[in-house]
Amino acid sequence: MRIALRPRTIFKPSVVSMAAVSASFAAWLFPSFGVLRKGFDSAARPEFGAFVVLAGWYLLIFISFTVGEKLGGALVPPRSTPTEGLLDLNSKVIYYAFTLLSTVGIAFTLIRIFRLLSVQQAMVFIVLGQANELKGALYEDYSTGLVSLRYVVLYPAALALYRMIRYKSFALVNIFNVFLLAVSALLLASRLTLIATLLTVMFLLSFGKRSIRINVPKLATLATLLFLVLAALNYSRNKDYYENNKLSFGLAGISEIVAYLGSPFQVSLGTAPVFDKLAAGGDQTYRDFVDVEINLNTNSAFVHLHEQIGYYSWPYIALVCLFMGSVFGVLTSLGKTVFLLPCGTILYGSAELWRLDLFRQGIFIIWFVIGIGLPAFLICGQRLFTFISDVRGIPGSGYRIPRRGAG
Repeated sequence: MRIALRPRTIFKPSVVSMAAVSASFAAWLFPSFGVLRKGFDSAARPEFGAFVVLAGWYLLIFISFTVGEKLGGALVPPRSTPTEGLLDLNSKVIYYAFTLLSTVGIAFTLIRIFRLLSVQQAMVFIVLGQANELKGALYEDYSTGLVSLRYVVLYPAALALYRMIRYKSFALVNIFNVFLLAVSALLLASRLTLIATLLTVMFLLSFGKRSIRINVPKLATLATLLFLVLAALNYSRNKDYYENNKLSFGLAGISEIVAYLGSPFQVSLGTAPVFDKLAAGGDQTYRDFVDVEINLNTNSAFVHLHEQIGYYSWPYIALVCLFMGSVFGVLTSLGKTVFLLPCGTILYGSAELWRLDLFRQGIFIIWFVIGIGLPAFLICGQRLFTFISDVRGIPGSGYRIPRRGAG
């Protein structure tokens, strides 16, 4: 059985953001069957006022993204010919540059962790389901620097998986980058990077196609595999918690997904009628108005923004979505270039907007700046080198091209 999809319609910030909200609503409705952990005990009661506020909020996000996408696409005419050279998606120079940066970042991160923990201690924590201790060691007396480059692994890993799937290329560098992603996901508990990488890969594989046909059995198999991977990562971090709550491996995995998706909708729905109090309150004020587990922290961008900047969160979110939509529109209009990689992170940022404003987090800033800045820097360097080479051959410029064999 196959189903046909239109990638150009689906893979846009405006659509992805609304799909994520819909998934959150579905998880909030999902029954616990008396055994699942949902992140709350008492569901928030839907009220008309809450519906109006949240509908206005998400409509503002959708419209801002949509206008930005169209504006960005209008600024740069779509390319009809393939891109060649450094900016090509298959450029080895930029691929190796991303690989080098991510390798340095993960290497310095591991060095920092193993200064505080031995390899044996790290293995014990992983086996005992306490992998969060490794991340805790990293953030002990934490400071930004080369360790921040570990986030860049998204780009070479996405390109590696893209090459493996698209071209059946299992070169050593591709395998190495997938290994770095696995290290990031397992040792550093970075599920966010893993999911962002997979979304970016799907975007790369579908870009430029009018429609794609999805094999449902294969999709179900991949979804099951992804669930097992995420469940294993969750269990490696919180094994004691799940065992204390009498949750098996499978139930723990399902519970984590349901709680992760549904809790932000629970918080948004429960606090929307009193969002004026959020604006006047402060951090964690929302817990006075809605039931949600104390250990859940990223509970709705709507709530957190109102607590931090009050009513200014409305023009703020409109401008952010307009800007990100515009950048997405500009970069995708360039064609199949390496700039599709930061487009993938914009898609992921829009997918997280129902629970977290990822656009102003350090991890996204690294993705955004390096994803656009590194290719731009290399292409400028290449053009400067070409310009200097041309100048050396211009009569009267003071330079002469040396003859072959000249000393």
